[in-house]
Amino acid sequence: MKEILLNDDVLCVKNLTKIYRRYERPLDRLKEFFVNGNRHTEFAALKDVSFSLKKGESLGVIGENGAGKSTLLQLIAGTLTPTYGTIQIKGTVLALLELGIGFHPEFTGRENIFFYGDLLGLPRSYIQSKYEEIVSFSELSSFIDMPLQTYSTGMQMRLAFSLVSSLEPDILIVDEALSVGDLHFQKKCIDRIIEFKNRGRTIIFCSHSTYQVSILCDRVIWLKNGMIEMFDRPEKVIPAYEFYQLGKNNTPEHVEVSPSNDLPVVIRELEMINRPPIRRGDDLKFRLLIESISDELPYNVTLSIKIESGWGVNATGTHLAGREPLRGKRREIIITYPNIPLLGGIYYAHARVFDDKGLMVYHEKVLPPFEIVKESLELGFCHLENRWEIR
Repeated sequence: MKEILLNDDVLCVKNLTKIYRRYERPLDRLKEFFVNGNRHTEFAALKDVSFSLKKGESLGVIGENGAGKSTLLQLIAGTLTPTYGTIQIKGTVLALLELGIGFHPEFTGRENIFFYGDLLGLPRSYIQSKYEEIVSFSELSSFIDMPLQTYSTGMQMRLAFSLVSSLEPDILIVDEALSVGDLHFQKKCIDRIIEFKNRGRTIIFCSHSTYQVSILCDRVIWLKNGMIEMFDRPEKVIPAYEFYQLGKNNTPEHVEVSPSNDLPVVIRELEMINRPPIRRGDDLKFRLLIESISDELPYNVTLSIKIESGWGVNATGTHLAGREPLRGKRREIIITYPNIPLLGGIYYAHARVFDDKGLMVYHEKVLPPFEIVKESLELGFCHLENRWEIR
């Protein structure tokens, strides 16, 4: 159910719930319709979700597969109807969902652009004024008069993102669409989303890339089993979610995103040089081995130290410290934290490699937790020199 907002919010979701009926056999659905008796089980994809957004805010949505992220975005976009709860919206909403935006496969790219405008009730003259911008951004001018069914999935998503973002809605929803296609176009999409945000538009951004969420979003919802696990600023939600993910891996091996042929830069190795026991005052050392497809490709590298709960202790990196991006097909990096002031506890290290602007994550590795020996009863994670005068 959708209502019109009467306050300063552009989006308000209250007690949103989506329940699906599951049948063991297709015939059971027909039997239930004509014969009394329950022949289904219920599955709640989304349960009692509530939040609001103001104009210009950007919301990130994170969570594991099956957590309810796509269901939530489809409900806001209007492609699904809630079982319970309300959705209040002020302004226009356009969504680029994982499922696409309803293009007709037998129409050409050009015809689909105008077809989509007709579905939205937009004047042909307005779509015509945006046409060159849409085609230019999509980089599909050579294919624009070919049937959509001849496009690859990545080409279809290029056209869809170019179209939706060029129409400048009040609320833009992007659901994992940037995971399709090459890194060059993903980077263009991120840049356009940032421009969209800087113009004061509202964005709902769903992605498995927690770094992109942290850069683009003002607040983050972590969905777990269809419910909101956390809803707060990125610096609170993302570390907790990353540590939750880390805790699911019970093996002593490195946790990593498997490199593939289309990744331009990878972290081949990440290790802590220190050998236990590690104590406050030691020099903490890490070694990274970076491999790139080209000597000329610029990239940035970061390393974060985090405590067991997921909160960040320190994040350093080439672009964070104002250094120039790195280049080279194979670079070994030694990062030393001299005379560490860390108190005893459990910590872990998280390395990432980015594009030249520090926006697009190419690859990442996380080290298993390491322990710093606890030698006092002091609390916290950092030792601060202190002097007492008792009179």
